[in-house]
Amino acid sequence: MTGTVRFADVPRSRWANGLGETVELWRTPAAGPFDARLSIATIGSDAPFSSLPGVDRVLLSLSPHPLTLDVDGGRTVLEQFDTVPFTGEAAVRAVGVTTPGYDLNLMVRRGRGTPSLTVVSLDGDLEVHGVAVVLDGTVTGPDGPLAPFDAVVAAPGPVSLTGRGRIALAGGAAGAAIE
Repeated sequence: MTGTVRFADVPRSRWANGLGETVELWRTPAAGPFDARLSIATIGSDAPFSSLPGVDRVLLSLSPHPLTLDVDGGRTVLEQFDTVPFTGEAAVRAVGVTTPGYDLNLMVRRGRGTPSLTVVSLDGDLEVHGVAVVLDGTVTGPDGPLAPFDAVVAAPGPVSLTGRGRIALAGGAAGAAIE
């Protein structure tokens, strides 16, 4: 299903552990337990992430200030657009949060593919397959201008994005675009 998901129009929901909020941009299947899910979470304070057994995850920091995570006891500092993969069973906690920020999360049920988030620069036209999220810049999609964090779902066929800026491409099975 091709379409545009406007970040500002999607209702916020609580994390599974109730300690934060998220905006679901895309999932398959549309109802019930997901095989794959793409969302933007607000990191507003030091807090543990929800445990999601049987799910592989990749997180991309969207904030211009560093995001520090403890992942199974090891400290990881992410700059804007850095990624970190981890399992849904991992003990993950945001630490040292002084300014609220956002992260982009791709979660894939184990055995259904390997999640990946890739940041690409757009300067002109780009044909997109799967799901793309606008990170910054001036980008136009099939339904008009796109704001930061808006998503374009290009399935079953590709769509064209035009403009200048950065976008995140969500990948799944064997690193291919999610469709």
